[in-house]
Amino acid sequence: MDTQSPFSLDGLADLGRRSSGAMRPALLRVLTDLYVQRLGHTPEEERHYTELALRLLEAVDVQTRIAVAARLARHTLPPPRVLQYLAGDVPEVAAQLRSHPLLRPPAAVEKPAPHPPYQSQSAAIPVAAAGVPKEKPLRAEGSRGIDPATAGELNDRFFAADANERRLILLNLDVVAPLPAGLIGVARDPAVGQRLEAAALARAPEDFAQQLALALHISREQARRIAHDDLGEPVAVAAKALDVPRDALYRILMFINPAIGHSVKRVHALAALYDDMPAAAAEGMVAIWQGLQKNERPEAKYQPVTWDEARTHARPATAVQRAPLVSRTSERRSAS
Repeated sequence: MDTQSPFSLDGLADLGRRSSGAMRPALLRVLTDLYVQRLGHTPEEERHYTELALRLLEAVDVQTRIAVAARLARHTLPPPRVLQYLAGDVPEVAAQLRSHPLLRPPAAVEKPAPHPPYQSQSAAIPVAAAGVPKEKPLRAEGSRGIDPATAGELNDRFFAADANERRLILLNLDVVAPLPAGLIGVARDPAVGQRLEAAALARAPEDFAQQLALALHISREQARRIAHDDLGEPVAVAAKALDVPRDALYRILMFINPAIGHSVKRVHALAALYDDMPAAAAEGMVAIWQGLQKNERPEAKYQPVTWDEARTHARPATAVQRAPLVSRTSERRSAS
């Protein structure tokens, strides 16, 4: 996997200087929350997060550094350079990491007990099965996705971010917090893009949200939030995750929301984001949406495909209505 970020660190620093003060704390919090979702990271992932975090830590307020330190304090193996930076910060920040195992002094080395006499392999098996601790997996067996509480917090922060913040998050998400391939389980069917485009061209945001909810396996409420977002990045994310063609996305953006479609510059910027955004980053954001509480999980309604199939499905209902008439005729014959 190519771990080079398409958005350079120099560009990040320059954009951070030119943008509002709220941008850097929001970006740092989101990237840290995503980083601690996994217990293990590759050296490239750790290096990329470390470089981003150290640049951002130099420019954020104390409360943000406290929040970041508190999150890393619960992680088994936080990046050492970031840990050292925060441990040497002001007392309020350093206190969050005081009890972290990596900052404790090493315990005295005990003299190992002498090895017992030769023991056959068959005799050693019950000992291993009787309670020798095993390394815990990165995810619990059968666990899928992100827990609802974390997903809700990350989702709210993403939607509260401005266009520049969202772009930074999406262009770095796959490197800082990569997810296993195929986690979101969406079907990239060309018909999905056609239905979404048809709903947008008809200016039917509710139908668009329904199609989006079914395709991404997310709640109807979240799908509505995506469809009605005035900046448009969530629609671009959904299109990337579903492999909707770029030209279809362009038409969707023109019609789905007047706040987007009335600005040619905005549509061009979202189309450019679609091009630059890694597919893995789009899948990561969809995984966050799928991790939300699904109180309104949509269910696909069966729709007959052919005329004969429609008649076949209609016959049972007709038979139920006519059953009493058949019963009355039989009663009259028996009475006579």
